[in-house]
Amino acid sequence: MPDVAALETFVAIARSGSLMRAADRLHRTQPSLSARLHALEDAWATKLFRRHARGMALTPEGARLLPLAEAALSGLEAVARAAGEPLAGGDELRIGSGDALGREIVPRALAKLLRGEPALSVRLVEGPGSRLLEALRGGEIDLALVVQRDAGDPASGIAIEPLLVSPVDVLVPASERIPAAAIELTRLRGRRIVTLQPGSGFRRHLEEAFLRAGLPFRPSVEVGNLSLVRRFVAAGLGIAPVPAIAFGPAGADRGISRRRLRGVPDVSYGLARRAGVPLAPIASRFVEGVRRNK
Repeated sequence: MPDVAALETFVAIARSGSLMRAADRLHRTQPSLSARLHALEDAWATKLFRRHARGMALTPEGARLLPLAEAALSGLEAVARAAGEPLAGGDELRIGSGDALGREIVPRALAKLLRGEPALSVRLVEGPGSRLLEALRGGEIDLALVVQRDAGDPASGIAIEPLLVSPVDVLVPASERIPAAAIELTRLRGRRIVTLQPGSGFRRHLEEAFLRAGLPFRPSVEVGNLSLVRRFVAAGLGIAPVPAIAFGPAGADRGISRRRLRGVPDVSYGLARRAGVPLAPIASRFVEGVRRNK
């Protein structure tokens, strides 16, 4: 397989028609280019140029291979650009978000952004953090909002930086009498717990908090999103620790009461992106809108 330098030498000689001019163009010596050319001809087992009084001309085989060599170099340049630039264009926003931020924060930030960019196309991928990081690595999205547990793994191409934090509330059926003040985590012992299914970043956050408090974590109801959590609590099927940021002002939800839950640390959310790749301006504006709307 020819290397990049050999392909560049072949193309430069073909386009300049002279070994001397190609050397000037590539800032290399003529002997070094001549050695690269001979190595390429040996590797391909073909003669690429004929020498004449005014320089060098392509053979028929060289003329057939030239556009393929140029296409290969162009493809490598495109890969290099994509590795250091956002994949989405300026009129497109491709993001991933979990359910907590997707309920209130993300819609508000997008609504504000779209007022100034009415032609903006938005693609939103929703799911657990593992799904969003997979989509980010695969180029499906350009940023993801996830529960932050670490700074990411630059070796895997992902960097995660702090975005915002949320306290934890507990949802209780409106028919149940509860104190007006915050509720201690220990008071959840023996209660029916409604929570998200395994795999959720917030679910792991709760499991760790219960473990530190010496409490068993045995949910009675496991559902796929926070809307169902709220619905099941309103139906009287249990109580539910939830990220406060996922819901509107306390008292705005009919059928449930909300209180701050003590004993569970605040939940940290992070901005995940491809390591070493700057966000597009439109994506940066979206992230700033998320921070301001917390």
